[in-house]
Amino acid sequence: MFDFFKKKNKPSSNEMVELKKDLFPDYEEIKNLTIIDIRDLEDVEYYGRLENSIHIPFDEYFASKLLMLDKNKKYGIMDLRGIVSDLKEAERIAKEIGLDAKALRGGFFYITEVLNIKPVKE
Repeated sequence: MFDFFKKKNKPSSNEMVELKKDLFPDYEEIKNLTIIDIRDLEDVEYYGRLENSIHIPFDEYFASKLLMLDKNKKYGIMDLRGIVSDLKEAERIAKEIGLDAKALRGGFFYITEVLNIKPVKE
């Protein structure tokens, strides 16, 4: 009836257990990426920006602006909360253009609140 009451086979001491990587970025990963910030201008002005970020709003000119970026760098794509479907679409477009890019789960709020990377306000 309830599967969680059943005993599960545990790996033997000789078997290696594969750990799943956390899907959220860590501090070192953020510091080693150039962040493509796809938030609206109003959000950037209100909350600030990350030092290692480039603000490219996710609009009809997004793909053409990505073409100007250095294809030898690694990029992280960030929105406000990291859950918007636009984030995955932005990642897809960046990869089609040939950028080494990944969507950053958790977005700006995760990076600033959990990883404690302070934004810059201008």
